[in-house]
Amino acid sequence: MVAKQVKSFRPVGRKRKKEENPSIQELVPIKEMIKGNVVKKNGRFLSFLKVTTRNINGLSASEQYMAMRHFENMLRVYEEEMSILSMMFPTNIDDNLSYWNKQLQLAREEKNTVRFKIIRDQINRLVWVEQELSNLEFYLIVYGKTEKEINLSKTILKRAGGTNLGIKDVPPKQIEQILYKLNNLNTPI
Repeated sequence: MVAKQVKSFRPVGRKRKKEENPSIQELVPIKEMIKGNVVKKNGRFLSFLKVTTRNINGLSASEQYMAMRHFENMLRVYEEEMSILSMMFPTNIDDNLSYWNKQLQLAREEKNTVRFKIIRDQINRLVWVEQELSNLEFYLIVYGKTEKEINLSKTILKRAGGTNLGIKDVPPKQIEQILYKLNNLNTPI
């Protein structure tokens, strides 16, 4: 049996025929992004907040208890709809790599071969970490009918989470990466 060729592109606004694939604008329910808030096609808003990751197993029993209490308190204070999202992202070594490249340049200028070799090994380890390891990151997705409502929800969550959870706004570029990853699950970032 031979598969039938399907034409997948058509001008925006023209009705889709049965044999045509839907365009991405029809499938993804996102209209635009305004000031870090995503506007869906139905006019409702959603926004992402990043939770600072911590090694819970490395904390003492009292610190673990305190972290759980902060999370519990945040869930009690914030009563609106919310989703928790966990995603694997590549490890970001840009700051470390720029520092070690400067140190490598200094070692080269000083003609210190031992220091040069040690720094080059450190850079190779960093590159290996970037290629082989990834970070597990957690995000809170908050929903609202208006931009004012979504901004209020973000403020409440940041305050309720306290410094222990370290809830922060997500930059628009990272929101794009998250949305891309959510809509293309098998594609690496």
